[in-house]
Amino acid sequence: MGLFDGLWKDESEVNEMIGGHMDLVSKTLRKFKESMNIWLEEGDLERANELSFETHNLEGDADDLRRDIEMRLLNGALMARSRRPLLDIVERTDKLANAAEASLDFTLLQKIELPDELVSVTKEIVQLSVEIVDEVQKGLDALFGGNEDVLEYTEEIEELEGEIDNLERDFVQELFNMEDLELAKKILLREFLESLVEISDRAEDLSDEMEILTATRKA
Repeated sequence: MGLFDGLWKDESEVNEMIGGHMDLVSKTLRKFKESMNIWLEEGDLERANELSFETHNLEGDADDLRRDIEMRLLNGALMARSRRPLLDIVERTDKLANAAEASLDFTLLQKIELPDELVSVTKEIVQLSVEIVDEVQKGLDALFGGNEDVLEYTEEIEELEGEIDNLERDFVQELFNMEDLELAKKILLREFLESLVEISDRAEDLSDEMEILTATRKA
């Protein structure tokens, strides 16, 4: 039984909507990864932009479904005491897709070109960003209807976020050790990195919210 079982009217439909929203967010991250890697590995801006357009569409679909969920909840699909925390969860989940879209936009619009020394660490951050969203999806499944321990997934989210933090430090250290790279380029690449790790930062925020909600429901 999930922590919210029995707390809203038309429970199965709301559950289905939340699950569908998370699925769209996950698909957005996968398309983000595909586009980012095409650009980083092949420098194919046309193909990367095509995939970016698909990313935008998926993010837009997720945004539309988020609004539908919010309307259902605000119109009484959930008991009043449970609306705010659930709305927060849905909103924070949606921000994962927003962060991926924003990072991809920044990368392609600025036509970010990475020195060879930074490509590998960047691709690893992209990969872990997809993995952390996978763990978010598993955690939400447990929160809203599964039998697993939600904290098992929030711990994994925190571990992955820590790995990304370490990679971020590696990126910055390598970047500012490049004496032949002009300062303006270094600043631009630092901004690119910040946009990229925003995904894992938002995942950690959501993980914290899931832990609080779990503790509250068990109290």
